[in-house]
Amino acid sequence: MNEANSVTQITLTSEQESILAKSTEPVAICRSDGSVAGFVSAKGRIFTPEQCPFTPEEIALAEREAERSKRWSTTKEVFDRLRGQEKS
Repeated sequence: MNEANSVTQITLTSEQESILAKSTEPVAICRSDGSVAGFVSAKGRIFTPEQCPFTPEEIALAEREAERSKRWSTTKEVFDRLRGQEKS
């Protein structure tokens, strides 16, 4: 693999791996100064603050809704439905 295609890897400790495995909601990945570098969901999806317009709580709600629902919906449909419930 040449340097342009190399991937930097961070290896989780056993404790960190356990936390991620047991998590039912996205886990914040923080820098040493406490700022959030991104989130890893319980499903292994990665979100960065610049990419994701939704809070970790909204992501977790959408993932739970998707798992419960027999009918698949787009992410937008799920979030629209959840946000509509908040206004009620």
